[in-house]
Amino acid sequence: MRIPSGGLAAAVLSLGLLAVACGGDAEEDATPGPSTSPSASSAPTPAATPTPESDGYLPVPSGVSLTTPGERLDLKESAVAAWQPRQDLVGVVDVAVTRIERTTVQASLTGFDLGEEEQRSTPYFVRASVANVGETDLGARQVPLYFLDGTGVLVAPTGVARDFKACPGSTLPAVFAPGDETRTCLIFLVPKDTTLQSIMFRPPEGVVPLQWTGQVTAPKASATKGKGRDRR
Repeated sequence: MRIPSGGLAAAVLSLGLLAVACGGDAEEDATPGPSTSPSASSAPTPAATPTPESDGYLPVPSGVSLTTPGERLDLKESAVAAWQPRQDLVGVVDVAVTRIERTTVQASLTGFDLGEEEQRSTPYFVRASVANVGETDLGARQVPLYFLDGTGVLVAPTGVARDFKACPGSTLPAVFAPGDETRTCLIFLVPKDTTLQSIMFRPPEGVVPLQWTGQVTAPKASATKGKGRDRR
């Protein structure tokens, strides 16, 4: 996929394809549904393979217990996880993937300038609930959720403004202080005919990731009316 040029380029986050060695069965049982709006770009690059023996997790506030690395979770089941958005910042969230939706570019993303490969992709809307249980403001950060396909490849989400009605997200609110809670929606543009293995929370290198699996559905009818065009 190509990165859009001109004014749209600044509005889009990179869509990365990262090779990862994670086991599990592919899981997918849905029909495409209707909706509206974003774009992205991708480049394959190898990712480090987490090792179960590693305990090199990030420091968290006293009283916060992180979910055991490698947990397999059902949709709506929450986990407490940490990541490092930048070198001097640790984010700790209580997060749950609540819904996985598959749609089509024609039904959902007609308002955006997509490249040829992106036009052939299959969009997924991944909805999540997030609570900040750490000690730092995570405003405008993106929770590191990734689409893990059936071949062990990670797909990063696109960037889209929070006022995109069909899938409002993809970043946390501008201010997301300790104790704040929100719902977010990430959009993944994946190659056609790709199967879904899980939605993965990507922790620091050396920590086995958390994964959510569950039924893939079509977007709700009320979420197919969005016409938002302002991407990040």
